[in-house]
Amino acid sequence: MTGPKSKHGWMREGRHFDMARERLTALAEFDLVEAQDFYAPNGGWVVDHFMQNIDKALSDLAETAGIHSQYYGHYRVGVPHFPFSIYYDIEGDSIIVKAILDDRFGPLRISAHFGPK
Repeated sequence: MTGPKSKHGWMREGRHFDMARERLTALAEFDLVEAQDFYAPNGGWVVDHFMQNIDKALSDLAETAGIHSQYYGHYRVGVPHFPFSIYYDIEGDSIIVKAILDDRFGPLRISAHFGPK
């Protein structure tokens, strides 16, 4: 259940998520570079469209963080119009993006991406 929007972010079930506190790990940043390299041969407009959808999905997390199912020990949300998912954790009032992966990767590759637990 989403609460009222404040000037600092969204309240959800008593938790405040401020998108200024959203962080991408180095691994997630590397994933973005790989995805951009994958789409680059199709033209710059495809990369731009992909990044716009990534930005939209990340900004939507301020409202929806924590309601998604967990896979491989992390919350997962899909990226609109592209076969990619954002894997994230919630630490206090921060959203930590752990990975941004191609959904066409097999389960072994995805679980290996996160390393041993």
